[in-house]
Amino acid sequence: MTNTRKPWRKKAKKFYALEQSPFYGLQRKKDLAELLFTSVKALEGMTDKSVPHYEYWEEEKADGSMRPLCRPHEGLDKAQSRVAYLLACIETPSYVHAPVPKRTYVTNAAAHQGSRSFCLMDIDSFYPSCREEKVLAFFQHRMRCSPDVAVILARLCCDKGSLPQGSPSSPILSYWAYSEMWDAIFNVAKEAGNVFTLYIDDLTVSGQVVLKSTIWKVQKEIHKHGLAIKVGKTRWIVNKPAGVTGAIVGPEGLRLPNRQHQKLSAAQSDFSKPGGNRKKKTNVLRGRQAQASQIMNHPATVRDGNSH
Repeated sequence: MTNTRKPWRKKAKKFYALEQSPFYGLQRKKDLAELLFTSVKALEGMTDKSVPHYEYWEEEKADGSMRPLCRPHEGLDKAQSRVAYLLACIETPSYVHAPVPKRTYVTNAAAHQGSRSFCLMDIDSFYPSCREEKVLAFFQHRMRCSPDVAVILARLCCDKGSLPQGSPSSPILSYWAYSEMWDAIFNVAKEAGNVFTLYIDDLTVSGQVVLKSTIWKVQKEIHKHGLAIKVGKTRWIVNKPAGVTGAIVGPEGLRLPNRQHQKLSAAQSDFSKPGGNRKKKTNVLRGRQAQASQIMNHPATVRDGNSH
């Protein structure tokens, strides 16, 4: 299997306060270009909206609808990856579990262990709804960049007026551009005695009791910022285990979902059969084992006959 990982897509290993970010107080386009390992001329080219900078296509989702995707051209991909890396180095609140280094879908689920009531929500058309104006405001007002630097960064990271679904900088910017909203939601949940976590656009509120009035306040904050909850995907779960971002959360702790048990068992069975593409079988089995181990090796996981 060919390694398609981009060498410039580094993972953050050092963390600092927002005010210590190299973006903070950035005033000159020349300094921005140096920070992104490029030139002012190249930045101007990458932010010229009269020139195409992406490849576009669609993929079918599980519900049969189509998901619009894009891929930035290599020069833009490098610049956006650099932005993503630098933003990922900024410390984020503990309720944010993606895209944050050392936090995963498992840590997101584990934050809700012990809860008996859950409300799980998704943002409707998330990246297309994350507006360029919000990204611009983040760089200009929160990061205190000069107006021209903030405009370049917003244009660099947005396409057609919003965050592109397929850009390496979109996940982390979807948090920072709306951090005021996410903080407000965290405070609503906290005041109600509930736990709130965020995993990209998956919102989970849990506790011994989750009131509809609390979720109404959460939705009110979301609408205030021009976003909307995907009503058909909102789930209320009370007094039974809940599937939270790929893990089963119960009063005792985490469990591996049955579908993951089944997929792992099928991969093991296929691997044991002679013939076929051995390399592909090995990669599938290792992938299933790695995915399962994230849950099974977590301290919050219930150890019983179904966990092995």
